[in-house]
Amino acid sequence: MRRLYPLIGVLLVGVLVAPAVAPAHGPRFTVDSPFIRDRFGRAVFFHGVNAVWKIDRPDLKGRYYPPSSEYPPEFSVGLAESYFDGRDAALLQDLGLNTVRLGIIWKGLEPKKDSFDKDYLDRIEDITRVLGSHGIAVMLDFHQDMANERFQGEGWPDWATHTEIVPNQEVPAATIPTGDLSKVPDQMAQFGFPVNYFTPPVQRAFDNLWQNNFGLWAEYRDAWRHVAERFRDTPNVVGYDLLNEPWPITPWESCAQTEGCPVFDTQFLQPFYESVITGIRAADPDGIVWWEPHVVDNDGAANNVGLLKPIYDPGANQGIAFHTYCLLGGQFVPGLTREADPECPIGEEYTFRQQAEAAERNGSGLFLTEFGASQETGDIGRVADMADHSMVNWHYWHYGNWFDPTGNPPHEGIFDNDLDRSSLRPARADVLSRTYPQAVAGTPASFFFDSSTKRFTLEFEADPSIGQPTVIFVPVARHYGGAYAVSVIGPATVTSLDNAPYLTLTSTGAGTVTVTVTKV
Repeated sequence: MRRLYPLIGVLLVGVLVAPAVAPAHGPRFTVDSPFIRDRFGRAVFFHGVNAVWKIDRPDLKGRYYPPSSEYPPEFSVGLAESYFDGRDAALLQDLGLNTVRLGIIWKGLEPKKDSFDKDYLDRIEDITRVLGSHGIAVMLDFHQDMANERFQGEGWPDWATHTEIVPNQEVPAATIPTGDLSKVPDQMAQFGFPVNYFTPPVQRAFDNLWQNNFGLWAEYRDAWRHVAERFRDTPNVVGYDLLNEPWPITPWESCAQTEGCPVFDTQFLQPFYESVITGIRAADPDGIVWWEPHVVDNDGAANNVGLLKPIYDPGANQGIAFHTYCLLGGQFVPGLTREADPECPIGEEYTFRQQAEAAERNGSGLFLTEFGASQETGDIGRVADMADHSMVNWHYWHYGNWFDPTGNPPHEGIFDNDLDRSSLRPARADVLSRTYPQAVAGTPASFFFDSSTKRFTLEFEADPSIGQPTVIFVPVARHYGGAYAVSVIGPATVTSLDNAPYLTLTSTGAGTVTVTVTKV
């Protein structure tokens, strides 16, 4: 019987993202602030990873998308050289990770102005399809770090990266590195990410975006509209992440305080997002749009978007995609770890509170789309626990090392060797794979997984009008030794097999349901 469980999992998770009958246009997922609901009305929860291939490596057949055996012959590689394929989707499913934040690099999508690369978007669609076949949802993410490769980052096309103060008056060339990293000026090469954010050319590139110079808002909006036209009917797409980690306008220092920078948020960032949303809505009337606060919010600054008026979305289906990283431990103080830094748990918890306040003000959903990026499983588990307590969805950073030009490759991925799936780091897998509800037929009140005792509890108000089951992922082999006990109090009954990795319950009436899973 045990061999049936993966198939059962595919069938159960499949109803989250691929119903048998679906309208041509209609919300795949809908924000019911702060929750996300599927088209059956269930509150759904996502645990997953980021998968962002940031570089152009034609020698690996990875042009801002991961080399894969899943592509057509002219684009594919053999299994031994494949960085992301069906094996990875199966592994994620086995770990109970049901979503991927999949990176789209604007430069790969639109290398020349007004010229979109169909092959590039086809490859993104190939990966989305493979993930969907394993019941895994995809958040499409316009990813950038430090705007462009000239600054040892990635993201924007060269033609959209402007360092001019006014046309034809660029920031002095001595401070601008070229695309050839061997020629990067010493002051840039020495610091890299994230310190290059503080250099004049990078700050000017972002200032030009926020001030809508060179028609950048329309260009960015049109790029997103192009993507939304392609993916609006893709059933496993959980939405569009508009811009990764926006760097605030000069002077950025005004944002580095608890109260944040309301002028930037309300007068620059919010109007920019509202412009982009109109482009997406022209193509996809009701898919979820996810907008990110400025990057300083990662460390607990206030998110002031919507302070004057809620963010405007014609589709009324939007959410906040936020990140949390400890400011000092693991980043700016050598030798100080996130587990040892007393500021880390305080700052991380404060970030959750700040974003919850912004979500309530704007009627937004919540999705923690980045955390981790380290080998410190204590900190990773602490943030995952905070997300559970807050009933917030999450993506861990990152799935693989993937030659990240801005990261710390030996530490961020979940493998010792990206091309060897047997090199999965067990401690990382243990902390990311946890018991949690993937779908709740009603309104959740609380859930939590105790990693030390393996005890899981879920409380929700059952809605018997929802015709689909409550689904709870249980990592049976990893955390329960192959067997677990279930206790249900209230109007619901267990409908899955004993010790199944997907525990299902059917509501038998209205009222409070409490589910407890314990190790035998």
